[in-house]
Amino acid sequence: MVLDGCACLLPHRAIHLRALDLYATYPIDFGDAILLAQMERQRTNEIYSYDRDFDRVPEVVRLEP
Repeated sequence: MVLDGCACLLPHRAIHLRALDLYATYPIDFGDAILLAQMERQRTNEIYSYDRDFDRVPEVVRLEP
């Protein structure tokens, strides 16, 4: 399969390292840990999501869309 015109943005190394810490600390999957690390970098603690796994992280406020 060829994907023309598609770009894949990979998070910075520091984001990956922080995500590993979050993944080891909380019972969340790695994709959620990446999102949380990005949120920390952007200094936000709110996320619109139906994913209740975010409720496992006390610092995060999950808002349902």
